[in-house]
Amino acid sequence: MTRIHDGQVYGTLEGNGHDAGLDANDMFVVLSMDGTVHAWMGGSHKGPGTFKLAGGWTAKVTKVGELHYRADVLGLDGSVNGTIEANQHDAGLDANGVYIVLGAGGEISAHE
Repeated sequence: MTRIHDGQVYGTLEGNGHDAGLDANDMFVVLSMDGTVHAWMGGSHKGPGTFKLAGGWTAKVTKVGELHYRADVLGLDGSVNGTIEANQHDAGLDANGVYIVLGAGGEISAHE
């Protein structure tokens, strides 16, 4: 998926067998493995920290290095149900119909 406005390319997402995500200045986009695109504005938190997300998920965001953050997505019982890693590039996923983006700068947002 490529985002174009007035002939200029603003971002490209390539799933290549997995979900992909993008934080475009507080507009978040997830490209799911099936080719569907989900986008929303706002609702971000800045890590590191633990944050409540849409859909009842909780994310524990940790800084691994420069432009490298990891988010453990926690279930209701506190167990890790998934991990998102943004290492120099934003990342995203579809968590059972809740779309989550983690930016390489530590921003995380989710939408149902």
